[in-house]
Amino acid sequence: MARSQSSVLADRYLDVMLGDPTSLLLTFLQAPLLGLGIVGVWSNQNHDSESMYFVLCLCAFFMGTVDAAREIVKERSLFLREKMFNLSVGAYLGSKLQVLAAVILIQTVALVAVVDTWIALHVSAFLIGLFAFLVGLSGVALGLLVSSFVRSADKAMAMVPLVVIPQILFSDFVIGKNKLANWTGHAQKLMPVHWSYRALVEVRNSKNIDYGLVIGTPAVLLFMVAIAALFAFFALRSSRYS
Repeated sequence: MARSQSSVLADRYLDVMLGDPTSLLLTFLQAPLLGLGIVGVWSNQNHDSESMYFVLCLCAFFMGTVDAAREIVKERSLFLREKMFNLSVGAYLGSKLQVLAAVILIQTVALVAVVDTWIALHVSAFLIGLFAFLVGLSGVALGLLVSSFVRSADKAMAMVPLVVIPQILFSDFVIGKNKLANWTGHAQKLMPVHWSYRALVEVRNSKNIDYGLVIGTPAVLLFMVAIAALFAFFALRSSRYS
């Protein structure tokens, strides 16, 4: 039953998105515009750099978070009504993840394609796209988590900086690799952008690549997606009219 509900809900959600072509266009314009911004900056040196991979990962994470942050709270009343009539919370959350995963996939492909067209990359576009998609998907999951807790779309968007800025603050990009030695070093390990950036830099710079890191990073990111989705599930299951 939950599987059939998820399919129906995903179709309905997709119809709602397609019914607002202006918002959908703005959503899909984000990636090429951000890509052109990256190209504009790094064309000054005609090749990639470690910092460029950080910006790519951050852009993907940002897009995923923004895509998802309002998607539950904006229909909170409808969700609560349908939940009283046997709506499966898992199916509902799964339908959001399913559609938004497709959206972030399109966005990350566009982002990487634009950058790959004009900047000489030392990492394959496929690998960049893979890590960009996974970190974007983690942004989607965290955005849905935010959306499941707050009570208004405005509050959801106000929370986005609190999700995105720590990705910058707790990163090697700020003060250098392995220099976060106190509690911030532990916080860094909770940041999806840190993992994707670290894996891409490892591929770019290492003659002897740490394949354990590169292969393990997708598992770490998917685990983060699962944990965020699990917390969102429990938040939605316990939600009531107030």
